[in-house]
Amino acid sequence: LPVCAFLLNFWNNNNIQFLENKNVVHSREQFTLFCSLLVRSTLAKTVLLVYNLFNLHQHFLPFQNFSIELLKSVLTLLHLSLCSYPVWAVMAEWVPPVQNDRSRKSSALVLSCSLFGFGSLLMAVCLLGPVVGVPRPHHHHHHHHHQNQEDRRPIPHHPVRDQKTSDVFITVKTSARFHQSRIASILDTWFQLAPGDIFFITDQDDKHLSRRTGEHVIATQCRTSHSLLGLCCKMGVEFDSYIRSKRNWFCHFDDDNYVNVPLLKKLLSKYNPDKDWYLGKPSTKMPVHHPDDKNEPRKFWFATGGAGFCLSRSLAKKLAPLAADGQFVQVCRRLSLPDDVSMGFLIGHTLATNLTIVKQFHSHLEPLYTLDHRQLAEQVSLSRGVNVPSIFDNDPSHFKSLHCLLYPEASLCLKTTQSNDTS
Repeated sequence: LPVCAFLLNFWNNNNIQFLENKNVVHSREQFTLFCSLLVRSTLAKTVLLVYNLFNLHQHFLPFQNFSIELLKSVLTLLHLSLCSYPVWAVMAEWVPPVQNDRSRKSSALVLSCSLFGFGSLLMAVCLLGPVVGVPRPHHHHHHHHHQNQEDRRPIPHHPVRDQKTSDVFITVKTSARFHQSRIASILDTWFQLAPGDIFFITDQDDKHLSRRTGEHVIATQCRTSHSLLGLCCKMGVEFDSYIRSKRNWFCHFDDDNYVNVPLLKKLLSKYNPDKDWYLGKPSTKMPVHHPDDKNEPRKFWFATGGAGFCLSRSLAKKLAPLAADGQFVQVCRRLSLPDDVSMGFLIGHTLATNLTIVKQFHSHLEPLYTLDHRQLAEQVSLSRGVNVPSIFDNDPSHFKSLHCLLYPEASLCLKTTQSNDTS
């Protein structure tokens, strides 16, 4: 945000000649759009964070239930408006025309400090919120044991565990610091639906995790940080691992996703893997504008990695000469784009394959609390923030509760039921 503010101040100074070079900056409008999207997404995330804090700790707040629900409704409307209408496209008007060098510097300093302070406050809330937040109440298991069975069984049962491999190669991108939290939750839940098809791409060796997954852990030499090159490095390993598998479909997900694997396979069965298919869901309302190797601006859509995406075998073969064998990191470095956006550039622009939108894919960027129980049963991928009745004391992502809602005959859920009967 400070960089955006500072550059916009420079842009309004007509004495700066090098910014007029189209090879440096293509247009003021494109940069303004980038800044507006950055501010809008930041505020939308802030609203969603406040909503989730109210949603998690509403039992401890000194308000009446009606007031809490009213406030949550207002936050929901605000979040949807931020995600749907480009209200921050007027951000350029915040930066006044500059007449001299001194006013330019002071204007840039004031606006940069303001935005930096806002960003720092937001970061502090995100980092300290889970630490200083009120602890979750303990739920009594016998209370949930007597809830309506119709709510607990929204869909017909699928096989709980599929020992055989299929034509789908599913990768989960993660890091060693999440092995004991996010990955442990996945192993207890949706990994059990297809353990032969799911592989974890991480940054450190973990013998215990390898044993639990049947040696389905691929340890890379990628950076452990959540940096652009670190993420692109892992995505490249995911793609290389798939190419060696010879399977028909490659599906990528993050470690904060819950994947309904039977529904995923049912979805993929509707598409021919011998055709070029790029399945996923965009996180932007408009296509991305980015210059190609000839510095010509190009538009393309990309499937956000936070919701997951799938590539057919035919498309992957065409993509391999561009991204396999470690080339994908170099693509990210050249484009200076995140892994999922770089993948979209190669597929949407270079290979001219359109994104096929799958509405049943979801990321943490969406207001998942608006989905009711029966709608959850129809979704392929979900993320944290789903609104399900909690039946476990230690279930921060709600994946265990969600898994038992969808698959009540899973071993994890049967153990809970037996424990409730005993108590």
